Amino acid sequence: MRRIAVLAAGLLIGAALAACGTSEPRETAWPDGLTAYLDQTRLQRNTGEAFVRLVNDTGSTIEVSRLEVSSDRFRAGWKGSEPVEPEMDFDFDMPRGECGEGGDADVTITWRETGGGGDEAGEWRTSTGRAEDRYANVDRLLDRDCAERTLTEAAEITVGDPRVEGEGKQSVFVLPVTFTPTEKAPEATFDGWEGTVLFQLAAETPTWPRFTPRPMTGEAATLELRVLPARCDPHALADDKVGSLFRVHVGGPGVPDGASYFMKLSKAQKRALYDFLPGYCGWE
Repeated sequence: MRRIAVLAAGLLIGAALAACGTSEPRETAWPDGLTAYLDQTRLQRNTGEAFVRLVNDTGSTIEVSRLEVSSDRFRAGWKGSEPVEPEMDFDFDMPRGECGEGGDADVTITWRETGGGGDEAGEWRTSTGRAEDRYANVDRLLDRDCAERTLTEAAEITVGDPRVEGEGKQSVFVLPVTFTPTEKAPEATFDGWEGTVLFQLAAETPTWPRFTPRPMTGEAATLELRVLPARCDPHALADDKVGSLFRVHVGGPGVPDGASYFMKLSKAQKRALYDFLPGYCGWE
């Protein structure tokens, strides 16, 4: 009798949960007219986020409460409650990606049709479709992760104290960077740095793609990132968002050609970099 009572209680609880709308959503085909895109904005390079944009041309109002995006290179998700009318961006924290090819991914949504204001909401469903990385921004993001993972596994990288050599237009900002091979990835190579919209690299700097790739083997080596302003108009500095994002180019097995990541600078190193501009440009 006790087993029957427990079973009956379980059935009652299950019925109550279903009545409250907490049952598992029904799996259905991806809605006709709903398109998914995967992307990352310029500012999200700093925040480490990306987004899925859903464009609704189904003829019905759709509400989404959960979104999961995945490929063989990464997996991430979003939870909340947002209508897609006619489109909506779903931001998510981008995990560190794997090496591979392409940025397209599968996207699974939990969704329902609503009656405009949600008064006649339909049942919750779950559907899986394909999100297109139409501008290859996520592909490039994943390539950056691949490059960073490869080089930081191959060597311990230490960014030293910055200094300024010379004065005025004859000055140069110098940042020493030491690579200490770990011997964990001896086929990985440092392929040089790349300048930014605000700073260009001086002639003596290992510059991609002219620099001969340096294998991460043997003794520690200190290379110098030597920098000059690319422009001296003050509004460029005021509007700048990515001026300190120097690319580190990396080579090695499984690393896409030209792959790079952004070198991490401390607040003090960034401040010294930007403090270099007034003296060089004559703003002082």
